Amino acid sequence: MVHIVCSTKVYDKLLSQLQKHRIEPSPEGAVALVERGFELPPGKLCIVFDPLDYAEAVELLVSGLHTDGHYRDAITGLSRNTFSVLEPKAVLYVEVGADGLQAWTADGRYQVKETLHYYERLWAVKGFLRINKSQLVNLLHVQEIVPWFNSRYVLRLGSGAELEVSKMYAKKLRHTLNL
Repeated sequence: MVHIVCSTKVYDKLLSQLQKHRIEPSPEGAVALVERGFELPPGKLCIVFDPLDYAEAVELLVSGLHTDGHYRDAITGLSRNTFSVLEPKAVLYVEVGADGLQAWTADGRYQVKETLHYYERLWAVKGFLRINKSQLVNLLHVQEIVPWFNSRYVLRLGSGAELEVSKMYAKKLRHTLNL
């Protein structure tokens, strides 16, 4: 299923192309084909196309459907003027810093786009949990959970990093890990 956002003229052309590949249009689709100039639906992977290039947009969509989805949740991070593809399992934690959102891996720090809330929703099923107002941690990299003062915790990661779980988020951590 794919969400289509375009003019009625282009819609008919897109529909015929999609039907060739047995793809049904639906507003509930996780991927959206959006004609340039139209509003992007929030929370969806959007392929923006010019009206004359509707066939190429469908081909791009179809080529992505035939992959194994290995990089579906991967993100792009910037470090030392180089972009890298980061898979969720490689990310130790994500935090809001003075110069924007950063994803920390064993290799270092990468600047990433979007918001902390975006990654919290996207990667919740991958084992990421919000631990305070500015950090999201990958629970797969937590080696120790240390009880701390005032109903808080400190998480020690395999990389040596220590992250503090605020009192507000400690309850969710206890519930998630059955502590």
